[in-house]
Amino acid sequence: MPRAPYAKSKLDEKSLAAMLRERLKTGKSLVYFASGRRVRKEYYVLPYDHIVLVDYNFRSTFAVRGKVIIIGMTALQATAAFKEAGLKFDAFVCINEGLNEGGGYYAINGNWSMGTILPILKDTYLHIACPTYYGRTRWREKLFNLPQQADLLDATHPEYINPSVFSDYSRYGDAACVWSVTKQPGKAVSFNVGNRTLTLQHKNIWDDYDMLDMLMVRCSPTEERQLQLMAPKAQPLYRPRYYRSEEQDASFEAMLHYCNLHRIEKLGLTPWLGGNYTRFLNYLQAHQDRFPYPQSVYLYHLHRNDYRELYKLAEDTEIPVQPVEIQP
Repeated sequence: MPRAPYAKSKLDEKSLAAMLRERLKTGKSLVYFASGRRVRKEYYVLPYDHIVLVDYNFRSTFAVRGKVIIIGMTALQATAAFKEAGLKFDAFVCINEGLNEGGGYYAINGNWSMGTILPILKDTYLHIACPTYYGRTRWREKLFNLPQQADLLDATHPEYINPSVFSDYSRYGDAACVWSVTKQPGKAVSFNVGNRTLTLQHKNIWDDYDMLDMLMVRCSPTEERQLQLMAPKAQPLYRPRYYRSEEQDASFEAMLHYCNLHRIEKLGLTPWLGGNYTRFLNYLQAHQDRFPYPQSVYLYHLHRNDYRELYKLAEDTEIPVQPVEIQP
């Protein structure tokens, strides 16, 4: 059985952030999530000034071995410390997080996890991962279908790093790939729903954390508490088990009641209704006098094809569907 994730206090996070900020203030940095406890000699010859290994199985919460820094935390806890330190990494690696057989709780390359990680990566960064590990179709359509331009690098490219440096896992090691990724948020599209303004954007919701009064995001159940510790304005967003109208209305009622209780003017949401949003818009408009808050609703999405019906409602706006050409 994997040990329970280590619970960090607020003081610990700030102390760790201060140490990281001082150590990583100059030079190029690579972060490797779910790295395992082995520190390979190959790390020391990589073309980076700092190699940061993140894995909750490390015995130490923080340790330094030359240019290798060890962080014994979960991905979300480490991300919170990196954000507190104001870090932006040049390269991101996650090849095998031990899903199922290895005790991994969730896919670090999955959307909700990557959404929290993207703000600590530079606008252009190196991404090293293994599509075969998740299934190539799922990788192409669900995991790596983000607001970005991703160019697959071959071994002749000057920035290419052989993924076997990080993992020799026999089943997937040879299938790992290296991309140069540039973040490319989509254009915001707004229209009115009664007295409210609704804005759609192909963008990471965490990029607008400071602007929003509240965020509701889908999250791994194992990390809900850590999510709220990391981001006090964030709340878990639950997909209805069934899409019966009365269950949906109850969830809308609870959401609007909370927003009015706390006078939330700007609410940010990620997809949660499986593509069926017309009833949500109707509910917002029908109850605008009873629930004047939120006054603005921002709907963010990482998949290009999310919110299709809402884009259709936006005047003079086409559905922003683009071909995905990032998979070898």
